[in-house]
Amino acid sequence: DIKNYPRGQKMAGRMAAGVVFATVMAAAGAIVPMGKYRTMENIGMAKGMLMESNGDSRRYFPQRQDHFDGSNPNMWSQAYYINDTYWKGADSGAPVFLCVGGEGPPLTPAVVVNSVHCSNAVEWLKETGGLMFAVEHRYYGCHNMSACPVSSFSGPEPLKYLSSKQALADLVQFHGYATETYNLTENNKWVSFGGSYPGMLAGWFRVRYPHLVAASSASSAPVHAKVEMQEYNDWVAYAYTVESVGGSKECADAIKEGHASIGDLLNTTQGRSTLAQQFPQVVSADWLTSRENQRAFAGEGVAYFPSQGNDPACTQAACNIEKICKIMLAGDDKVQQLATVTKTQMDWLPEVLESFKDSVSEAEDFWGWQTCTEFGFYQTCDIGSKCFFTQGLDVLKDQISMCKNQFNISAETVAKNVEFSNLYYGALKPVASNIVWSNGEVDPWSTLSILKQPSALQPTLWVKGASHHAWTHESLPTDQQSVKDARMIIRKYIGSWIGI
Repeated sequence: DIKNYPRGQKMAGRMAAGVVFATVMAAAGAIVPMGKYRTMENIGMAKGMLMESNGDSRRYFPQRQDHFDGSNPNMWSQAYYINDTYWKGADSGAPVFLCVGGEGPPLTPAVVVNSVHCSNAVEWLKETGGLMFAVEHRYYGCHNMSACPVSSFSGPEPLKYLSSKQALADLVQFHGYATETYNLTENNKWVSFGGSYPGMLAGWFRVRYPHLVAASSASSAPVHAKVEMQEYNDWVAYAYTVESVGGSKECADAIKEGHASIGDLLNTTQGRSTLAQQFPQVVSADWLTSRENQRAFAGEGVAYFPSQGNDPACTQAACNIEKICKIMLAGDDKVQQLATVTKTQMDWLPEVLESFKDSVSEAEDFWGWQTCTEFGFYQTCDIGSKCFFTQGLDVLKDQISMCKNQFNISAETVAKNVEFSNLYYGALKPVASNIVWSNGEVDPWSTLSILKQPSALQPTLWVKGASHHAWTHESLPTDQQSVKDARMIIRKYIGSWIGI
């Protein structure tokens, strides 16, 4: 983690889930589908995730193909990483930190050294003398087929072993393996860490298996499954009003006005011709006669609008909320200002998006399967909503049809699957303890995350002005003070629960 843009030169991206058409602006100037789904991770993370430390330090342990079928003897080798640099030894009673793998590009050896995933845990190792593990996800972590639960991904059948329940059971198996292999004792308290979908898994590991993991840091974890996530784009619009990151109500209104005008222009021959002249990614005026092409063009914004991955310190032009708002408020013609944002971003965005697309080529289908079988999370821009893109072009039926077309799962079954997920895990009211649920103010995924403390030992943390699990990234001098504070607050909670 499935699934908006850089930190320094690396974080960001939309962590959207569901089935929408984000678009890549190709060098030729045409709109090209980036992929059928938005993963739950950030576009700009790709480069950072793919940078490995010297050598391949992957290790492997035997894993069951299906934890819930006692008649299935099939096993496979699951990858994990270890950092024992500061490990005081099992006899010391020092803690064990577990970084949970998930959607998005696979983990690399950097995950236990310095990465976007769990650096808040890495940076605590020296002080605690702890041992750190990071476990690859059974599907998203398939760096080669020998480290996957199936021998091929052809057709939907191999995906039947892909679920959050199987992933959690993998962690159970790893706990037993690591305890035996590294001679751990009950005094070595385990803490699970994760952000995004791994944040969901990290929290649920404590919810479902509290006898194995003593505490959890669940960052930006949308644990409330929902078929239609209208809240996502509604919150994107809100993010552009947050003054601490350079937003304003005037900016959000300008973006909404521009997209509304684009909606009107799409309805006339002259209007479509005007748009083709203003926006270089539009192939031709005739191209815009198709509703599907209109949806690709304006249904989720005519430019890249980071919110969940907003990076206040990014250096590219029009790369964050503040820089986009300056452009939007610099002229009266809001359609023209949107075109200026688009053209400005084309100097750097296509290369980054292409890198992201290449890094999640397999994972896209995986996340699509999980949206159909467990979570929904289909982000829409309905007429009458607060969404500031062109309303009515990206609606639920456009997205959920993927489930039937690709996996033969009906919309009715998707709804039942989502309902069961909430019943199984507890949605916004899990019965648990020793979990800190943290969320960033400009992250749209916060809308389906736990914001109200479910119980005394499940505190919530609201990180002002922060993007999607920004505090799990490595510490940088440019970090917002709220992000720095969040890391310390999380340590304080966990430390009190495990006695350090």
